[in-house]
Amino acid sequence: MRQKPSLAVSICLVVGLSAIGLAVGGCGGSPASTPDTTISSTAVDPVDLGTLIEAENTAIYAYGVIGAHLNGPSRNQAQAALKAHERLRDDWIQAARDQDQEIPPAAIAYDLPIEVHNSATAESLAVEIETRLITVYQSAGASAAEALARAQARLAVLTSAS
Repeated sequence: MRQKPSLAVSICLVVGLSAIGLAVGGCGGSPASTPDTTISSTAVDPVDLGTLIEAENTAIYAYGVIGAHLNGPSRNQAQAALKAHERLRDDWIQAARDQDQEIPPAAIAYDLPIEVHNSATAESLAVEIETRLITVYQSAGASAAEALARAQARLAVLTSAS
């Protein structure tokens, strides 16, 4: 039976999702470290930019809910992930502006795939959100394929180590 990745592993997917010209780091060090991001706006189709912005807005909302149900190092990891997703969203927004594309507004709330009642369900939601982001980034275009393969390989290594 395959073991579910830990919260730290799922948050590392933020790093693994270094798709589409995105350069991120920070999975090997301190749990609260936040990755640096740089995005090449020419590597993503305009339609995909809106999709990426919406996906990151959903992740930001989810990590707000997740963090409210965690304590200690897990909460720090969730806060770091939230900040990383905010930076990614902001970078995608800038990329959309650079291409004179419409920027989808953030919703007030989002339907989350898992109802969060405690730390266990909060961690399950983090894993689900990051897993769904892999799919979104994969759909963003062929240029994401290589980075996605690296993300999936990193997840497999981290999962087998835990």
